[in-house]
Amino acid sequence: MALYKYILDDTFASITSFGSPVFYILVILALLKFSVPLALSLFLALIFVELFCIAIKLIYRKERPIPQHREDFFNKIDANSFPSVHSARISLVATMVSLYFKDAPIFITGIIIMLLVGYSRIYLKRHHLTDVLAGFLIGIITAIITFYL
Repeated sequence: MALYKYILDDTFASITSFGSPVFYILVILALLKFSVPLALSLFLALIFVELFCIAIKLIYRKERPIPQHREDFFNKIDANSFPSVHSARISLVATMVSLYFKDAPIFITGIIIMLLVGYSRIYLKRHHLTDVLAGFLIGIITAIITFYL
């Protein structure tokens, strides 16, 4: 494998971790310093997004770009591509944090991280573009509803 391909693969594998649950635990802990209600709202919204996306994956089966085995219940869920839960999570966090802080640099940083995570999911052949876009939509809508409730 060419060096540049290895570097790109490693870079996008690292970027995609911004869509993982471990990252959100750290974000929620950091947000506790600024606003307990925001941290709690984000926590509950993340649980909702997770369950909502799992429900969609159970109903609508769409193969990933590189198909996975469907041996047990959890693999059956994980093998489905639509929607991208990573994209839903990062768009939820970016939107809620942007709405709370109302700061242009935070908003721009959130958009950039969102787009990088979305692209990483496509680059790593875990999702199709429609999966990522649907994930973004789920996260943004959930954030807006949660923030203004």
